[in-house]
Amino acid sequence: MKIKFIRGLFLVCVALCASLVPALAAPEKGKVATISVQKILGSSKAALDAQKVLQAEVDKFQARFKVEEDAIAALKNEIEKKGSAWSDEVRAEKGREHQKRLRDYGLKTEDAKLEIQQLEKKHMEPILKQLNDVIAEIGKKNGYSLILENTMKGLRNRTGLLYADDTLDISDQVQKALDVHLKK
Repeated sequence: MKIKFIRGLFLVCVALCASLVPALAAPEKGKVATISVQKILGSSKAALDAQKVLQAEVDKFQARFKVEEDAIAALKNEIEKKGSAWSDEVRAEKGREHQKRLRDYGLKTEDAKLEIQQLEKKHMEPILKQLNDVIAEIGKKNGYSLILENTMKGLRNRTGLLYADDTLDISDQVQKALDVHLKK
């Protein structure tokens, strides 16, 4: 009777294990692709046009600030060269003037940075939204389970992806689709 019980228990265990094998089998492999957002934005016509607008604005600010930088540097040189010959009152006045110009310059550069950031947001945000939509569309259309960002390779990588075969890269396809979407 004990042998029948053990044999029955053994058969139940074997039957349970056999029924679990399909459930434990490896899941179907999904399609995986990588893209380089940096590469896409570096070759997309709309992104390049937006970057030209931003660069023109940055160049304007740099030209305007160059004059102020030169004036501040000239004042500093004057203080260093002539400071020992000036009275304490003149030296203190020039020092205050230098500090005031530095503060004003700092405020102006911060304002310029904010203005550039707003301009960048205005021009790049619609492109990035379209890029996101294009990636999702290509992913669904081509049956990708996963599309990973792969801008930097190896251990310097900030995306967590350490290696991906170059054949997985669909950046060119995404860039062409993005340009088509942005022309609409």
